[in-house]
Amino acid sequence: MRAYIVDPKITLGDEINSSTFFRVCRAELERHVELTIISSEMVIQSMITPQKQDIIIFFNRSDNDYSRVFNTFIKDANQVGVQCLPIAMTEIHRVPPSITSTSQSFDVKEALGRRKLTESQYETVATAFSREAVSMLQPTLTRRNMVLFLSHRRSDGEQIAGAFYDELCVRAQARFRDLSDILVGENAQDIIERNLRKSDAIVLLDTPKCGESEWIQLEIKMALAMNLPIVWVKLGSDTDRVVNNFQPADKPHFEISDIDLNDRRVDQNLVDSVIQMAFEISRDNAKSIFDNLLRIRELEREGRIKLEILNQHQYLYEVSIPRQKLRYAQKPMTHIISLYGRIPQEDDKVIFKSSLLEQGYSPHPRMGHAYDAALMLAPIPSQNNLDLIEEPHFIDSCDEYVNSLSLHFQNSITTNIKQKKGVIISGAFPDCEPEYQQYLWKAINAFVQATLDRNGTVIFGSHPTFQQVIFDVSKLRRPSDYISAVHMYISKHFATQAMVDENMNYATVTATDDIDNDRSKSLTAMRTAMIQDEDAICMIVIGGKANRPHFLPGVDEEIEIARSRNLPVFLIGSVGGRTAEIATEFQTNGWQNKLNPMSVEFNEELMLSLDYSNLASKLLDQLGM
Repeated sequence: MRAYIVDPKITLGDEINSSTFFRVCRAELERHVELTIISSEMVIQSMITPQKQDIIIFFNRSDNDYSRVFNTFIKDANQVGVQCLPIAMTEIHRVPPSITSTSQSFDVKEALGRRKLTESQYETVATAFSREAVSMLQPTLTRRNMVLFLSHRRSDGEQIAGAFYDELCVRAQARFRDLSDILVGENAQDIIERNLRKSDAIVLLDTPKCGESEWIQLEIKMALAMNLPIVWVKLGSDTDRVVNNFQPADKPHFEISDIDLNDRRVDQNLVDSVIQMAFEISRDNAKSIFDNLLRIRELEREGRIKLEILNQHQYLYEVSIPRQKLRYAQKPMTHIISLYGRIPQEDDKVIFKSSLLEQGYSPHPRMGHAYDAALMLAPIPSQNNLDLIEEPHFIDSCDEYVNSLSLHFQNSITTNIKQKKGVIISGAFPDCEPEYQQYLWKAINAFVQATLDRNGTVIFGSHPTFQQVIFDVSKLRRPSDYISAVHMYISKHFATQAMVDENMNYATVTATDDIDNDRSKSLTAMRTAMIQDEDAICMIVIGGKANRPHFLPGVDEEIEIARSRNLPVFLIGSVGGRTAEIATEFQTNGWQNKLNPMSVEFNEELMLSLDYSNLASKLLDQLGM
């Protein structure tokens, strides 16, 4: 399976933005797949015709006036079943060549707009496009028959959930619904948690009484802490709707107000759209394995591990980790890993173990296995459920594995235990489509987990959604000291003493005064206290509401307060929103008076990269944590 990418000069001539897109796309594809660069028409005329499993990437013209050589190349490729991926740089380029008009163009302008990114961030959407192309070449990374978890309120959502369940059955879509799948006498919470951990995505059926349910709150909190995709479907009118104080995004993916919740029927188009949305978000999650593979290869380049490819198609590798040097020789620790872009199922386990035998890893009758562990690594949370473990073979989080490798070498460096290691997390949902707001959760999870794993302190201002996610992650990563590991600041303008007392069960809470019963003044007081936290060494800014007239975004004020204290600030721009705008302003000005002492190259990476785990690791390394 190979990707072919046509230099935009062949179809568009010299055009700066398309050249940037091409450069980034080429670099990303070269990391993961076999790639052929078509740099001239002479190359087209001399090359072998692509095969059925291949893809061809090219840039559309606005006038459809392609050369004879290019048209012949695309026509021949279509005849053998090659998939074409046209790119439309602007709205006038959206129509692909007539000989491949059935191919949907990748609309760069729309991709920027939907993510609320600026035109300076072509590199971000080029990276996202490239990874989608890779997933098309390697379809085993994702699947359409996903495991979907239906989260619903029984009192007014039982019928509509039943209708969804029925439609998923018709489509042979795997699903879990507590009313149908929990037997009498079983522990409901344990069953729900077990199935949630095995799900590819959660579908929240948000009916008017949904806000009453503690179970739904628990399910959403768990899903966010696990970084699971959530498709939010708001159903019914807002009349008498119970306010839900814990929401997965700023707005739902789908909103159907005119619906009879007592009728066990649902529009099939809605069900299909929900399935497609779940697939798209899950597929995006699957691309994170490439980030983790890149981090593993970086450890290999640094000489810390040895990496041997056993089966490229299955992403099967042998990882050799040197043991501590003692008087006598020791064999390296050996892990066999296989990377998955989805939740491995029972048949995957059978194939995995069969592949180990094919590679010569048959167990010795007395000495056992030649490796220390054989791991199926997926974009899932760290697995603590013993039901999933069959020593030495088990399924675990790819993030967890790579982080553990990094920390294994990081821990060999002596650090000052009393050193300040507080990281302020600043941000809010960006103004973008709900499926892209998932990037906010990915970024928050990555930086919070990395900080906690390095014995650091997470500092943040109270946010009704963020706080529970941070609480859950801290309890998982730091079970013995999670309260001291999180410093939460909250204003008495918004919180009662009872709320403050409740939050003290999960974090070290500082409640600031209500200033003149004024929301703005009270927020400023809380932000100032947070940024003056004695443990703080930096502030990480993620998302935030975009700038608009007569409105000062909260991240702007927090950045100004941090600058007045000479606290370094790092802008995670690819999440979008106000952070993307600020980062673009600095980039436009050549990063003059930038917010931190790191290099321009590193700030560019913070602005553009979608690999939040890698960014967190690099940033904390540079901060000496």
